[in-house]
Amino acid sequence: MEAARLLTDSAARAYDKGLRCDMEAGMAKYFATEAAVENSMEAMRIHGAYGYSKKYNVERLYRDAPLLTIGEGTNEMQRLIIAKMLIARNPA
Repeated sequence: MEAARLLTDSAARAYDKGLRCDMEAGMAKYFATEAAVENSMEAMRIHGAYGYSKKYNVERLYRDAPLLTIGEGTNEMQRLIIAKMLIARNPA
C-alpha cells in the first residue's frame, strides 16, 4: 500500500509541475489495482469460509477488486502506456 501511495504522490507532483504524467499515473494505477487484487485474495484465504459471508467486508472487497483492474483503462492498456512512455523518454 505504501508503494502505491508513493507512486500516486509521484504522479501528482508531476501533474502539479505541469509535466506529462501519463506514465506515472499508469504505474500508480497498475500497481495499486494489482496490489488490491492480491490483498483481497489473501484476505479471503485468511478468513476462509467466513470470507464468503456478506456479514464481513472481505466478501465485498474480494468481489470488487477485479473490477479495479478493468475500470479507467485495463491493466493491459496501462502496461502498454508505461512501455511506450519508457521508450519515448529513454531512446536507445
